[in-house]
Amino acid sequence: MIDATTEQIINDERRAFGLRFVQSRRDAEESARRFINEHLGFMSTEHIIELGRLFNQHEKAGRTRFDRFTPGFTGAIMAKLGRNPKRFNQTLVPLWRGSIDDALKVLGQMFRDRSILPGAGSSLPSFLLYLRDPERFGICINATMDGLATETDASYRADSLDSYEAFCADLRAWREKHGVTPQEADAILTEMMRRARPDNLLSLLDATGEASNGMPVSSSTEAKMTAEQVATACYLPVEQVDEWVSALTTGMRQAVFHGPPGTGKTYIARLLARHLATSSQHIELAQFHPAYSYEDFVEGLRPEVGAEGALSYRVRPGVFSQLCERAQQAPDQTFVLVIDEMNRADLAAVFGELMFLLEYRGDSPVTLPYSQRRMSVPQNLFVLGTMNTADRSLALLDFALRRRFHAFPVLPSEDVLSRWADARPTANRELTLGLFRLIRDRVGLDVPVSPGHSYWMAEGFDAAKAEQIWSYQLRPYLAEHWFDRPRELEQLDADVRALIAERT
Repeated sequence: MIDATTEQIINDERRAFGLRFVQSRRDAEESARRFINEHLGFMSTEHIIELGRLFNQHEKAGRTRFDRFTPGFTGAIMAKLGRNPKRFNQTLVPLWRGSIDDALKVLGQMFRDRSILPGAGSSLPSFLLYLRDPERFGICINATMDGLATETDASYRADSLDSYEAFCADLRAWREKHGVTPQEADAILTEMMRRARPDNLLSLLDATGEASNGMPVSSSTEAKMTAEQVATACYLPVEQVDEWVSALTTGMRQAVFHGPPGTGKTYIARLLARHLATSSQHIELAQFHPAYSYEDFVEGLRPEVGAEGALSYRVRPGVFSQLCERAQQAPDQTFVLVIDEMNRADLAAVFGELMFLLEYRGDSPVTLPYSQRRMSVPQNLFVLGTMNTADRSLALLDFALRRRFHAFPVLPSEDVLSRWADARPTANRELTLGLFRLIRDRVGLDVPVSPGHSYWMAEGFDAAKAEQIWSYQLRPYLAEHWFDRPRELEQLDADVRALIAERT
């Protein structure tokens, strides 16, 4: 018997899409097949972008649309794939022309090693298999997998051929149970994910009890997060998360997320740590501040009072030394240190000889000054830092340290805010995006002080909440940075309040 909730979602989606729900998608898929057959092996950048457009084509309520898998296969993503047409063509041929078994092997290799075709993620190879046999194969879009998980209670990860085949088997069983065609599945499962999202996301986030970027935080889970789950929780394309992970796992194992206040840098770093670390118990958080020292971070002398009141000094390891030791004792595990607001400390003094050790991990240990013990940084330890660009932190950062960290920009994003608003039917979407655009355009997107999107990602967002955010968070922040432009701030204040009144 069909579950009442699932049956209702299926009926709702079929009504929303209209009579040509299935047929319009079949027509688009057939157009994509013809396009691939015509251009296979010789696709240019323009062909690759057009292919993504065909992948995204469908019809809803009688209107042709190109957002079936948004943000997957969108122009920016396909343009990135099109930077190297030769590699794209070489990868596509065995997926499309090889035997099914050979194509599955290629898919498994791409799932394990995202550097085979950077930016392809798990969606491109799985969609090609789906086009070859829609009845047998599924499409690895995080929303689809998360939607299926709401009914099967399984956890789907696009990281191996075995995991993909398990997902496909469960998807086929689910479709047969509910009488759903392959063309309907992704839309229905996405809606299932959306309706279950508040509960699902509670199980994805960490146990601090803290609310960040408008997201509630659970205290009940220790699970490792997938790249897809990180992307979903941060409202980012999974391809972006894959890029960060690829940079960290194939090059330097330390990075700094930098951007204006309110862009979610710390939030992203902490969730990415949940993806990289083999356990949440292997993650440490350090908050840098002006008084933070080498003795706190690496090692230092600490006073101790003996039983008879005698004062002595003892060498104690700092947070980074302790984590290095734990990582060395468990080489098959992965550890992550998250450093929040790195620029608030004197980094050259805090890191000391770590600038050398981070570059020559495991190869050339150094002798620490207090304990005289030999220390090295193991390969299974990642370091993720955050910095605000409002204080020109990257420009002021010691160059020797800067060149040892990947620089991951996190900028104010209308796309992130839009996805957040789309997931909350009760949110005043027009007001949220209108305020963000007004302030962004007035301040300037490329200005280091441009406030981020997460200021507006507040649960229960309405006119009263907007007024609070502007009056007590953003206006004081801009007043500090625009101290020499009071008239512009006064005009912006009037325009913001007018917009709130207009869109209420």
